[in-house]
Amino acid sequence: MIILKKIMGIILFFGILSITVFYVFHLMAEPFDSRNAEEIILKQADDSEKTVSIKDRHNIGVLLDTFNKGKRMKEKSAHSLPSPAYHGYISMTDTHRVHFTVWLKKDEAVILKEEEGTYFVLRQKEKDALLRELQKRDAAGVPFNVSRLICQNVF
Repeated sequence: MIILKKIMGIILFFGILSITVFYVFHLMAEPFDSRNAEEIILKQADDSEKTVSIKDRHNIGVLLDTFNKGKRMKEKSAHSLPSPAYHGYISMTDTHRVHFTVWLKKDEAVILKEEEGTYFVLRQKEKDALLRELQKRDAAGVPFNVSRLICQNVF
């Protein structure tokens, strides 16, 4: 009987330990997966005519690495956000898309991963890197960097 209790205790311990490890691994995983991303479409929220399409794997990786630097934000503090600056999605396949919204504030940017309803905050440094990537294109639709990004009207 005592041996059975010890065996049950050991099984319970390792079960709880494995659940904890998987939970921590899930929290540490990158919220925006750049491995399977084929294209990123960004559309300014206030002007439906301006659309950015990023198809180059390197630039997709750079942008999603910037997104992944964000820290999770409590949903309560997200209710005081101004109107969004960008809406977009990451196209993983022809049928699977991860939608997101970007808000720009004075000293930070907030990204909502709509699929999970999770908010991520980019501090000033990451926000500046994000804006540099997005503002390399002028209002006329000239590509960010002619050699690396492809621009097209999608909508």
